[in-house]
Amino acid sequence: MFDIGWQELFLVAIIALIVVGPKDLPRALKAVTGAIRKVKGMARDFQSGLDDIVRESELDEMRKQIEGGPGADFRKEIENSIDPDGKVAKDLSEMRDFEGDLTKAAQGYGDDVKKTEEDARAGLPDENDAMTFTPPEPEPEKEAVSADNASGDKPDDTKKSGEG
Repeated sequence: MFDIGWQELFLVAIIALIVVGPKDLPRALKAVTGAIRKVKGMARDFQSGLDDIVRESELDEMRKQIEGGPGADFRKEIENSIDPDGKVAKDLSEMRDFEGDLTKAAQGYGDDVKKTEEDARAGLPDENDAMTFTPPEPEPEKEAVSADNASGDKPDDTKKSGEG
């Protein structure tokens, strides 16, 4: 605060000792320190009062802005400052949609598992189980048509084997 060195303080102490005297010096020092404490306390109170006034005035200004003064749409201003082109909002929307799709898929899988467990308890075969799978029956084979009888007629069994 004051740029006073030890030499200056020593000089002030000698002058105070000469002017006040050694007998009254402790009372004089006590009175001076009490006065300094009062001045510091008043300065501290004054500073805290000013801080309170500044804080209240800032709160009043903020309250006016929030209640609908000019520029009251803080949310839009913040969104524009963070995401001016809307890319982040679009990505978040896509992530929410993806999350919903995953949730639906997980629920469907859970329902399938629950159905399989219920079928197993009831003794019903599992439609996905390879052990109980029966392949479809093959269609009856048609008789092969010979090259001699390309017209599709039935072979003539009435001919004798020697005729030609």
